[in-house]
Amino acid sequence: MTYLFSFASVGVVTIAATLSYLSWDHLPYFRGVQTIDKPIEAIIAKSWERLIVRPESPFQQIAVGVNGNVDLIVKGTKLMKLLDPSSNCSAIEDLIDHSKLQSLKDLQQTFAYFHAKGAGGERHMENDEDFQVILTSATSISDTEYFIGGNAALMAQKLAAMIPSGGRVFLGCPVGPVLKPLLHAQLETVESLFVKQDEYHMILEYSFGESWNGRTCPIASRFIFSHDINNSRMMSFEGFIASLSSFEPDLVVLSGFHLLESQPRSFWMERIVEISKLLKTLSKKIPIHVELASMYNKACMLHIIKQIFPLVDSIGLNEQELWLVCQSAGGPHCLDNNLNGPPAIPKTADILEWMLKTFSSNPNSRLSRVHFHTLLYHVIVVLQSSPWQNQASAVAAGTRIASTQACDDITVQADKVQLRVQGNIMLSALKGTNTKNNAQDFDPDNPIISWQSSDFLFFMSPVLICRKPIKTVGLGDAISAAGLLYSGYSLGTTDNQ
Repeated sequence: MTYLFSFASVGVVTIAATLSYLSWDHLPYFRGVQTIDKPIEAIIAKSWERLIVRPESPFQQIAVGVNGNVDLIVKGTKLMKLLDPSSNCSAIEDLIDHSKLQSLKDLQQTFAYFHAKGAGGERHMENDEDFQVILTSATSISDTEYFIGGNAALMAQKLAAMIPSGGRVFLGCPVGPVLKPLLHAQLETVESLFVKQDEYHMILEYSFGESWNGRTCPIASRFIFSHDINNSRMMSFEGFIASLSSFEPDLVVLSGFHLLESQPRSFWMERIVEISKLLKTLSKKIPIHVELASMYNKACMLHIIKQIFPLVDSIGLNEQELWLVCQSAGGPHCLDNNLNGPPAIPKTADILEWMLKTFSSNPNSRLSRVHFHTLLYHVIVVLQSSPWQNQASAVAAGTRIASTQACDDITVQADKVQLRVQGNIMLSALKGTNTKNNAQDFDPDNPIISWQSSDFLFFMSPVLICRKPIKTVGLGDAISAAGLLYSGYSLGTTDNQ
């Protein structure tokens, strides 16, 4: 049994695999690296050092909730072989993406589905007895690793490690005897949320080029499954809200909503309404950020959109959640049959603008910021009149940590990363190629591209993609945590730069 006091990081894929994953509409925006005296990656990394600065009004007391668990990270094919030695032949012919896992066969078929696509996914296992059998097998594998799991716990851990001296970070989630010693020494918890037994999530990793079941994995990624009662019902939410009065945060960060979809429809509908009522008890002067995670249920997402989005100030998400939000609420570019992979920059900008315009149209809505992160680039969009500040640094800080954490380095190492965003970049697919100011040339000396569309300010920065990523879990949480830590927030100002 190996305990690691460090972060698991999302595996970003090798370049060859990435290019095979992109649709043709990306090609105008990802061009070959120019031949110059100094590698373009080194120029960008140096530019980030100059451009990424701390905000004048930083967050000092951050409360994060409410999902936390222990991640068991294991080689997926090794566990599959242990559970069923015959499964490495081509016996699993049906690659089925089961929305819920009822049996070991469901797990095999769903794992085979995601492994063959090289895609990441997360599912709930209904059968506790089968889950315990699988858990026992996973813990028997010698190189199984134990990490902090859960979006809230990972974000809190990263914030505690990065926050300047004098800052405080509080984590409100179920904390068990295995999770507790893994947490950062400066991370504050509350005894009322301690549990006797940890919740476990199994992270089945697969590598680029890995063969199993007669198929080769095209991209490094991971499949996650769990039988998690506490987090899937967000049972810690009441205790978390109750603790805020004594902690007095200047920022609240929430995650775990995606786990509700594993429950019956009647449960998650009622629970989301209950949570929305609790959020209404918080002061509107304290910004609330919600970090989304992998979901499949459009009805559940739409309920979250209607009940939760108007009550929060900021949302973080990747391309999987972007497509689901867009499809659930009828956004642009979301009727395509194939929505896999990172969307092109102009399509992303259109969808993000639609999100803010649509979900902030209610005069009582607080939503004013969206942070989107994907393999090749990140975008932050804010309402021009919002209190958010320093967003150029925020988006670049997120892209920088995507490079360093994926490669397990303290600083960006130019020889370990590669840039794929260059050339003349369109800013909107809806406005067309002939529209004035709808494109900008990428400049590695000033790699943060900013523009305005109507009442919305956009900030985009490319990712220097790690050539050989170390881990495949938790990078999105680190990205959003860094973006928030470098964000300023001051009521009564409209300076968002």
